Amino acid sequence: MSEVPLQVKPEVVRRCTRRGFLIVGVAAIAGSGLWKWLNSWARIDNLNAPFRRVLDFNATIARGLFQEKARAPEYTLSKAVPFFRRNGDIGLADLKIEYWRLQLIGVGSSASYSQFSSDVTSWMYGVNPSTDDDLSAPTTKPIAHEDDAKGEAVSTKPMNMPEDSHMGIPGLLLTLEDIKILPHIEMVAEFKCIEGWSEIVHWGGARLRDFLAAYPPHIGNYDDLRPARFVASLPEYIAFQTPDGQYYVGIEREVALHPQTLLAYELNGLPLTLDHGAPLRLVTPLKYGVKQIKQIGRITYMNSRPRDYWYERGYDYYAGL
Repeated sequence: MSEVPLQVKPEVVRRCTRRGFLIVGVAAIAGSGLWKWLNSWARIDNLNAPFRRVLDFNATIARGLFQEKARAPEYTLSKAVPFFRRNGDIGLADLKIEYWRLQLIGVGSSASYSQFSSDVTSWMYGVNPSTDDDLSAPTTKPIAHEDDAKGEAVSTKPMNMPEDSHMGIPGLLLTLEDIKILPHIEMVAEFKCIEGWSEIVHWGGARLRDFLAAYPPHIGNYDDLRPARFVASLPEYIAFQTPDGQYYVGIEREVALHPQTLLAYELNGLPLTLDHGAPLRLVTPLKYGVKQIKQIGRITYMNSRPRDYWYERGYDYYAGL
């Protein structure tokens, strides 16, 4: 039995075509109007208010759902990439590691520590001449170090951040050895970039929660980081900056206490290279790479939300997975 071809009357086709064009036209006009309306709002940190409020609302939900027991997947050592991709160099300097110090601001009874400094910004750190001009500071006075291991000319610059409105900021000046004395942790986890790529990386370093216990914002020695009295004493946020202050991020207390959040100083069992943030960087598989700041120069305990480089350029503050 042969099939009878379906026949559509020309007037029906014309009617459907007109209806389709009408629907598409109305939708286009409505969409254009909505877009103009959204963009008519004031901007908050380089993003129109409705979009910023949605992102902040999402971050509030993410914080509310956060659980310390929730872990990002960890992998066997064989899964780690032999050469971790280099990405992002904002704030990175060609530092002489032996002159590096970590400024820590907000420690309780800071004067009781041997690493105390009445002005952490007075510390001078070494940089190679090739990048000297990139680390401008109004009080810079280049000084040659005679004890440079290779006999190279090394300049020094003060570790004061651009927003420091005054000198005389008290705190601790920590060496890498002050961090290495903390329990050493190794982790093989996935590093996810907000650009869409990811790699499994082998990190080594100290848990940030152990660092917080060693240098707490209030007086007290705690054998266990879980008691409510320790958590209550911690600031709501931890702020991080590169030595020149050009890159900066903030993370929430919950993320800082998570056992997978590290102050990393090793990659694939070897010291970090400058490309990957030597001598110290933040690592947390709970956040995208934009939050995992390289070459930390300053850590500050804060109860107000600190500045964040990409947030100020229209991105999400929480940046969690």
